[in-house]
Amino acid sequence: MTAGVPATPVSPAVAGLRCKCPRCGLGALFDGYLTVAARCGNCGLDLSKQDSGDGPAIFVIFILGIVIVPLMLIVEVKLEPPVWFHFMVWPIVVVGGAKP
Repeated sequence: MTAGVPATPVSPAVAGLRCKCPRCGLGALFDGYLTVAARCGNCGLDLSKQDSGDGPAIFVIFILGIVIVPLMLIVEVKLEPPVWFHFMVWPIVVVGGAKP
């Protein structure tokens, strides 16, 4: 048995949902906000060949949409700000929320 690797197998679904290493279930899968780690910090599994593709970016877009669109509608209905307010505020909020 390799050091850092558990004796019992790790469920891929549980490891994925917890964003942990698929081999040991303990090391971090991501290095940053959307970047896959080069190696597992616990068992040393090489993760550099893993490509997350556009998956993380799509999830960020969906989450921001779920949060920001209702917020925009509430601000519009309650405060009735001028159009320039929307053009000035919401792009900053979106970029700030999506920044890695």
